[in-house]
This record gives sequence, structure tokens and C-alpha cells, in this order.
Amino acid sequence: MHEPHVPPRRFAGIRRKISLFMLTAVLGVAGAVALVAYKQGAFVRHTSIYFYAADVFGINKGMSVRLFGLPVGSVRDLAIADRGVKVELSIMTEYVSRVPKSSTARLAREGYIGAGNIQIVPDGDPAASKDPVREGDVIGFVPNRGVAEIVEDIKVQLTPMVNEMRRMFAEMNAPGSDLRKSLQGASVVFQQLPETNREMREVLRDADRAVKSADVAMASAARVSGQLERELPAVTTKLGTALDSLADAATEIRTAARKNGDALHETLRDGQEVVGAAKSSWLIRDYIDAPAMRTLPVDSFESSRAGAELQPVKAPR
Repeated sequence: MHEPHVPPRRFAGIRRKISLFMLTAVLGVAGAVALVAYKQGAFVRHTSIYFYAADVFGINKGMSVRLFGLPVGSVRDLAIADRGVKVELSIMTEYVSRVPKSSTARLAREGYIGAGNIQIVPDGDPAASKDPVREGDVIGFVPNRGVAEIVEDIKVQLTPMVNEMRRMFAEMNAPGSDLRKSLQGASVVFQQLPETNREMREVLRDADRAVKSADVAMASAARVSGQLERELPAVTTKLGTALDSLADAATEIRTAARKNGDALHETLRDGQEVVGAAKSSWLIRDYIDAPAMRTLPVDSFESSRAGAELQPVKAPR
């Protein structure tokens, strides 16, 4: 057994380990505090400037102060004064040269429900002083509009719109208004819509039948065209042969007609000579009067030719 005053072997060096753990914890806490202090600008020189506000609703200590959207300081203190509430702003000295004395401060929020902050807005007036603020200077404060002011502004903006809507509704409710006439016309159109729809269906049905008929006609035409395309060469050949045959027949008819005409003329001439000889005989000439000589009209070549051919020839006695 171990003696009471001798620590067990498993606890050897426990004091050193505890001391090392405590030292590490203290150093960690100190580092965290230093980091937070650094983040808060504890190791950076600051310049204090002030503004007065009628109330500080939404403003509290430690609130971020921003310039052009960048954090440049924080709200250090709030105190009641004769001019309202005096707000002290702690600005990093390196940014003080960017804040002219004519700048103003206003309460802003990041979005609609974001954290609040103090925005420093440099005055854009060229005639304003461009000298940077110094320790203890006071800048202006632009308070945000209250709910009552916002409601009043909305009311002022909506009043003309409401009046215009009232006027429009009054005109719409008038018996002879254009809207009433338009609604009546629309009602008439809606009443005629079923009949128009029926007529449109009939027109579409007729058009469908016409299209089908056209398709059938096109198909028939395609078949006839194909048949003609197949049979046209043979028909053309037959037609050419028939035309050649007709031409030959016409040539033969002309030749036969010419020959028959010549034979007819010869027969007529021989008949005239026989008649003339008969008239000149002593048995007949005493009983036949001599024909009177007359002149045929010159406007008919065929008549004169026929008269010359039919003129009796006197036989010599």
C-alpha cells in the first residue's frame, strides 16, 4: 500500500498539466478579447463628432456608422441635452478627411427588416464647405419620416387616383355612356354568337366537302394524267398515221377531180360540136331560130367562161 502523503503514480505531474491548461485558457480568452477589440476599432484612433436629434427611436449605443455604405465608426454615447438628444459618433480618424462639415446623418436600415445604422451623407452642394470635420464638430441630422407623415404622403398621392376612379365609375354608370353602349353591343354579339357559330360550322363543313371533292378531282386528274402520259405516244402515232392517210386521200381526190374536170370539158365540147352540126343540117336549121347575140357581164369571170363554153357554134354552110 502507498503511504498517504505520497500521490499515486497516475497523478504524477498533474499540477503542471493543470497550470498549462489554465494558462492556455487565459491566453485564449485574452486573444478573443483582443480580436473583438480590434474588430471594434479599440486599437485605432477615433474622432468624436456629434449631432442633435428630437428623438432617438431606433438609435442605440454601438450602432454602426457608415460612409458610402462602408463602416467607419460607431455610436459611442447618447445624452439628453437642451436641443433634444445629443448623439456622439466615434469615427475612425483615417476617414475623417472624407466627411465635410456640411455632411448630414440619418437613420437607415439594411433592407426593410435589416439592422439599423447611421448613414453619413456628404452634402453635394458645390457651395457648401468642403473642410473636413474635427474633434467635437456638430453635423446635421435628417430624421426619418414618421408613420403619420408616410400615411399622409400616400394619401396625397392616392387622392387624384381615387378621384379619377370615382369619375370613371360615374361615367360608366351613366345611362348613355360609351361603356353601356359597348356592353349592349357586346350582349347583342353574344346573342348572335350561337347562330354565327352554327353558320361557321356549316361553312367549315362545306369547305371540308369542297376540299374532299377537290382531293377526289385531283386524284382523278392524276389518274387521267398518268393514263394520258402512258397512252399519248401511241395516240400521237396513230393520229400522225391518220393525218398522213387523209393527206394521201386528199391528194388522190384532187387528182381525180382534175382528171374528171378535164374529161367533163371534153365531153361538153364534143356535145356542143354535135349540137352545132345538127343545127346546121338542112333538116333542122329551117325550124330553129337563130339565137340572139348578147354580151355577158364582165364582173363574173366564171359566168363569162360558162357563157363562152355554152355559146352555139355556127357550122359553115
